[in-house]
Amino acid sequence: MPTRGGGEKLTVVLAEHLSRNHNVQLFHDVPLEQKLLEDTFGVGLSRVKFTQLDRIGPPLRVLARLRGRRTPFSTHHYLQLKKLKLDLFINISHRSVLHCPAEKGIFVCMFPHDVDQDHRGEATVRRGLSNLSGSIEQSLTGVDRTSWLDSYGDIVAISKYSADWVERLWARKAQVVYPPVDNMGPPSEKENMILHVGRFSSSKAELEHHDKAQEFLLAAFSDMKQLHQEGWELHFAGNVGSSADAKQLAESLVQKAAGLAVKFHFNVTFEELRELYRRAAIYWHATGIGTDPNIYPARHEHFGITTVEAMSAGGVPVVINSGGQTETVTEGVDGFRWEDVAELVQRTQQLATDSALRDRLSCAAIASSRRFSREVFTDGMDRIIGQVLETISA
Repeated sequence: MPTRGGGEKLTVVLAEHLSRNHNVQLFHDVPLEQKLLEDTFGVGLSRVKFTQLDRIGPPLRVLARLRGRRTPFSTHHYLQLKKLKLDLFINISHRSVLHCPAEKGIFVCMFPHDVDQDHRGEATVRRGLSNLSGSIEQSLTGVDRTSWLDSYGDIVAISKYSADWVERLWARKAQVVYPPVDNMGPPSEKENMILHVGRFSSSKAELEHHDKAQEFLLAAFSDMKQLHQEGWELHFAGNVGSSADAKQLAESLVQKAAGLAVKFHFNVTFEELRELYRRAAIYWHATGIGTDPNIYPARHEHFGITTVEAMSAGGVPVVINSGGQTETVTEGVDGFRWEDVAELVQRTQQLATDSALRDRLSCAAIASSRRFSREVFTDGMDRIIGQVLETISA
């Protein structure tokens, strides 16, 4: 939750929606600021009960790091949640291996993680546990973690891209429900402004690190001298993660942008972000650049909420041709998709010098964005949840 990205937005939008007719608890294991979430995502969470789960102690936290911080955390949380006798549990935690603690469960998948990799690391934890007390060992082994996925009756994927990989990696079918995208319009008078929105996070040691590629975009813009002369600016907006790496990335970008027509908007509110979208003529996105989607599929955009948000305000997307972006941007109709930096530069300069083309694609982008509204998302989730609740009632 502290990163306040797309997955977090999906979570709080769904919590707000369901709280109108159900008793909803939002479980978390780090302190959350309700007002900050409301301001960031434009939601009202007064009917949602925030429930903070206990965290594991320092000894087990060290062991958790040995295998990616998943198994001990998940089992510890499972034991707490199981006592609550929940009717329905919806898991929206990326890379979770949490066994469903309720009678019925729905697993909302941003992107499937490598289950085999999780279990290969389990032996490391087992060896580390050998010197701990039997009671701690028991607390970690009360759940058969190899069956966690089968404990959920339904899997929901946020895009066809993610659903395809669910089938390839997990051999399971997933229902596609696109995440909620807000209408950030209407457009104001467009400025010579290129916008990129994405969280500032840096942990490149992780196999599935989801880099928003701000460094790549900054380097591309710095070489576009013609745009500089014509008064174009590049704006970065997004939340800075709580880690030291994230803060270092933000500081590094600011330093590298010195002397360029580049502006940063860190930790903006929902309304501040909306104003940026309304002013931006072009939208850039490059998540996944430099990595093969067949080898590192998780490093590519799983859907791309910010791209569609920009489209809703009339920003013309110029985005990498991979991942979920292929489902949101139609080449030459409502934006452009590029394969390399040369094509990114060429398409951007084409739009910058051809206002008629920019206006045509802008109008088409607004129309296309309506396929991914909050209402479409909540309707899709209501359909799936309704089917589950019928089985509970029966």
